[in-house]
Amino acid sequence: MNFTHDQPIALDTNQFIFALRQDQTYPSCRILLFEKLHNINLYLPLQVLIELQRNLNEREMRGVMLALANAQNTTWDYTLAPIPIIKKWEKQGAKKGDAVIAAHLEINNIPFLISENRHFLREITNLPFKVLSSQELLQHLD
Repeated sequence: MNFTHDQPIALDTNQFIFALRQDQTYPSCRILLFEKLHNINLYLPLQVLIELQRNLNEREMRGVMLALANAQNTTWDYTLAPIPIIKKWEKQGAKKGDAVIAAHLEINNIPFLISENRHFLREITNLPFKVLSSQELLQHLD
């Protein structure tokens, strides 16, 4: 992996949920969100923001905003992903929300998606980005 600290990365929705709810299965999510964001140029696509609002309560959303204030840089992308690119990813096996995120990352040249449960994306051979777990990313940040 050729990760450098200036490259933008995207965090999947589950990174926030596992960190905020202190899921004991994924302690690396909590470390990433609350201790390491100052090392990251973060890219947040609209689909992740929508999923966060659907899955988190008001207190947890405040926690997201407080954590994001510590990021080295955050790019908020409120644009809709192009439908033809979404459909391309769906045809390759991605679920709707995953296809939207993949489309956002592709058109914005985001090299990394940090996720704990997007393992099926690893089965798609021509992804224009690399899927890493939070633990894998932390190894490169230290």
